[in-house]
Amino acid sequence: MIDNYLLEYLVAFAQTGTIAGAAEQLNVTQPTVSRGLKKLEKLLNVKLFDRQPQKLSLTDTGKFTFQYARTILRQQDDFKKAVQNFASKNDYLRVAGTIPGPLLLLESIIDHPLNNQLVIEPKTILPQNIEPLLLNHNYSLIFSMHEIQTTDIESRYIGAEKLAIKITKYNPLYNRSNVTFNDLNGHEFVLSDNIGEWQQIIKRYIPDAQFLYQSQPEALSELVRHSNFPIFKTNITDYLDRQLAFSDKKRKLIPINDSAASVELYANYLKSDYSKVMPFISEITNVLTKIRA
Repeated sequence: MIDNYLLEYLVAFAQTGTIAGAAEQLNVTQPTVSRGLKKLEKLLNVKLFDRQPQKLSLTDTGKFTFQYARTILRQQDDFKKAVQNFASKNDYLRVAGTIPGPLLLLESIIDHPLNNQLVIEPKTILPQNIEPLLLNHNYSLIFSMHEIQTTDIESRYIGAEKLAIKITKYNPLYNRSNVTFNDLNGHEFVLSDNIGEWQQIIKRYIPDAQFLYQSQPEALSELVRHSNFPIFKTNITDYLDRQLAFSDKKRKLIPINDSAASVELYANYLKSDYSKVMPFISEITNVLTKIRA
């Protein structure tokens, strides 16, 4: 069996190019690294290094071994994190999403007895990361626009989110009862940079619009308050505004009458976490049902 520290010596040497660099990176002495590399070479019974006067370099076999060793160390690190995440998941329910709406809605539900165990990731994640993040126990519940059904993961439909715009009387679309995506081309919108999958939808269906993304919620709120820029809303964010008694009196809400402006929402989780996540899924589904009605 080859100890991890020997693989770490090899990876550090390959990354720094010298014994001295590896020793400094690992906070050990140069003789320690040198002995470790010789021991690794002996254990593998192959030639890993080309030894020249005043120079030590990796052979082709050494380069291959370095790549393999780095992969092993990363897998072991992932293993450690997965175990730690699994151990801590019994204390906290970690929630993420590829869109912000369900997270904002869940955050507003304050009367659930388990709410003190809820940890919500404020930044949206990428759809392709859902499965690994669940399998590695980084999160117990992830909301998305897409259903996932695998051996370990299942999805539950929770409702729909519908996109709309809010505009002032200075906008030529103000008197319309509804609009299409095509109507929005050529307009400038101010919006958060944390809208997840919605960003791809608006870019695809409104290719000729200008989007002014804001990373700071406070700056976005100030810009919305003191400008006439059109903004995007959904049935979820509009509902939350009404719950908070927030009123944007100078803007009118207009639905977007396109099929792509309405998306299905799913709660994704490990089947083994079913009983833990279902109270939250049921609660958010009930709220979405009321919004839909």
